[in-house]
Amino acid sequence: MELDEFIKSVIVKVLSGIRQAQDEEKVGAFVVPGKEGGHEYPKNARVSSSARLKSTIIDFDVAITVESSDKTAGGGGLKIAGIGADIKGESATKDTRVSRIQFGVPILLPENQRNWYEEITKKEGA
Repeated sequence: MELDEFIKSVIVKVLSGIRQAQDEEKVGAFVVPGKEGGHEYPKNARVSSSARLKSTIIDFDVAITVESSDKTAGGGGLKIAGIGADIKGESATKDTRVSRIQFGVPILLPENQRNWYEEITKKEGA
C-alpha cells in the first residue's frame, strides 16, 4: 500500500467511524454533540472546542521500508511496514531500510446532527 493511500484510508475511516457512532442511538451517548449550550469539555491538549467547532489532530507514526533487490522483475519501492508480499521459493538478495516519519493532520470533527436535548427530555418524560 502506498503511503498516500494509507493516510487517506485512515482519515476516511476515522471520520466514517465518528459518523457511524453519531448515528447509533443505542450507545446512550452523543459523539461530538452539536448545540451544546455552552457546555465545557474537560481540557485536552489534543482537542479544541470554540463556538460550535470542534477539532483534533490525527497523529501518524509510520514506518516506511525501502527495499532494493537483485531480482530482475522485482525492483524497489515504498511499503508501509507490515504490509507487503511474502516471497516463497525464490532466491534473492535484499537491502531493506526502515525509516519512521511522524506527523499530524488537523481535522474539524463533524457535528452530530441528532438533537441530544430532545432525546434526553423524551427519555426522562417517558
